[in-house]
Amino acid sequence: MKKEVRFLTFRAKLALCFICGTLFALGLQTFLFYLSSSQVIYTQAEEYSYNTLTNMQGDIYNFIRNIENNILKIYDRKEFMEDLGTGENLMLMKSKYANLAYNIALDSFASQQNINAIYIYDSNHQLISFYRHAMTPKYSYPEDIYVDKEYTNADIVLEYTNGTNKNLLISSYYNENRQANMIRFAVKIYADKGQRKIGYIVCDADQKSLLKIIKKYNDSQEQIIWLQPIGDRPVVQTGRLEGQDAVYYKQVTEKVEHNDLAESDDLKKNRSVFFEIPQQRYNLRAFSLTPQSLLEQNYKALTETLCITAIAIVFIFGIVSTLISKNLTTSLTNMVNTMSQIRKGNTSLRVSHLKSDEFGKLGESFNEMLDRIEQLIRDEYEAKLLLNDAQYKALQAQVNPHFLYNTLNTMSSIAAVQNCQQVSELSSALSHIFRYSLGMKEPTASIREELLHLENYMYIINVRTQNSIEIIMDVDNSLLDERIPRLSIQPLVENSVSHGLKNKRGDKKIWIEVKRLEKDMSIAVRDNGIGMQADTINKQLNTAKLASLERDASIGIANIDARIKLLFGDDYGITIESKEGEGCTAFLYIPSIYEEECKNENSI
Repeated sequence: MKKEVRFLTFRAKLALCFICGTLFALGLQTFLFYLSSSQVIYTQAEEYSYNTLTNMQGDIYNFIRNIENNILKIYDRKEFMEDLGTGENLMLMKSKYANLAYNIALDSFASQQNINAIYIYDSNHQLISFYRHAMTPKYSYPEDIYVDKEYTNADIVLEYTNGTNKNLLISSYYNENRQANMIRFAVKIYADKGQRKIGYIVCDADQKSLLKIIKKYNDSQEQIIWLQPIGDRPVVQTGRLEGQDAVYYKQVTEKVEHNDLAESDDLKKNRSVFFEIPQQRYNLRAFSLTPQSLLEQNYKALTETLCITAIAIVFIFGIVSTLISKNLTTSLTNMVNTMSQIRKGNTSLRVSHLKSDEFGKLGESFNEMLDRIEQLIRDEYEAKLLLNDAQYKALQAQVNPHFLYNTLNTMSSIAAVQNCQQVSELSSALSHIFRYSLGMKEPTASIREELLHLENYMYIINVRTQNSIEIIMDVDNSLLDERIPRLSIQPLVENSVSHGLKNKRGDKKIWIEVKRLEKDMSIAVRDNGIGMQADTINKQLNTAKLASLERDASIGIANIDARIKLLFGDDYGITIESKEGEGCTAFLYIPSIYEEECKNENSI
């Protein structure tokens, strides 16, 4: 009793010390956060901006790469490329390829890529073909970007096409009719394996696609995000530009447009978070500007949340830790440790040191359940072994005496009217059949052995039927040493002889095909007999009972099907395909790794 009291007192002291430590840590954390929260918020905003821009640039890269691949499909138009490379007359080119830009827009680009205009030029900046999407007074686009170069920002394209840069150009211009930025992509067209520039193609797209990507990562109007190539105007921008933020934005975009990437001093002084991330391949940088006002809002909200959380944690943790340390720790820990050991495989272990409380009763019930489960598993396992062994041996042990009687009658008749040579051959064949059938202690046989047994069987059948049945074999030689259940092929042939060819007139043929199907193999036996009702037979195979098979007097196809399913499951077995009057085919499907599985089965 004293030990119990001292134990509970220790638990109480431990809980009290832990609560006091938690209170001190939370109080100190709150105080330090109050002193350094501004820097924490600023650092978090930097990390958020960096991660947002980095992930966003990945999606933007995929979008631009897809656009570039679609533009490069122009190389698939061999006739145009040949005419453009040979410097065909401009008027002829315009006449011949007037619809080329339209066809490219229709064939190469998806609707969600929002392509508004396509322009194709030769190396002398002469327009060959153009396409403009859904032209209306509001949705209007220039017929040629060089007609009003200042309006369409075409000088950037002109500088690019006259330069040595072979990468995709990304630019933009402001469409006054649309009152929105149009994103521009330009790609040079080369001949002679990239050695000679013969023209270029310009695609103008709506900014919706890039805005959708940006909003995926930041839908707030407080944070300003924009995309801008070095040395060019901004392509797209999101976020509310007001007051000082608009001034900051203008300063940065002008610096980028004039190739000056130095960070603005005003941004540093006002503690606004400014970030820029370059594109992986293309000249398109992503910029982010988080205003100081947004940082202050986050600081205030985080401080309030921290205080409320600290109070709630102390209150809840104090109550819970006291109750648990006083009433549950010992019994519950003991039970959990025991369960963990049992789950790792030590199923003989039981919960010990049980008390007379609810957890003690639960432990007793748990021990009784484990004992019962272990006994049930053992009983079921032994019963399954006995059942499988009995069913398998019962299926294997069935032999059809009618075949023996018919053969002996045939031998007797032949011996009376012919010389003894054929009787000898019949006796030899029958002897091999008996020897093969009596070897059922070995449950498997190679396909080579099965086919040899089949030859002896068919020799006797043809003697009885005066050589009226022709056997044609198509066997994959690599499968001859594969092992399958003994007496699996002969019953399939016997089915064809007894049913398909029995009342057949004229030529009687049986085809045997053995082939590999990935990890399985297929054995097909086909005849040109009168056929049978395949659906009925397949249904009987699927519903056959082992008890009825054991009463059957022969190793028929139902017997073989049951043996295969018993060993390997319902995915394998026999399937019949037939049309009455057109012959019948029996397919036997079996794993090609049968021998290994059989060894595992025997080892159980």
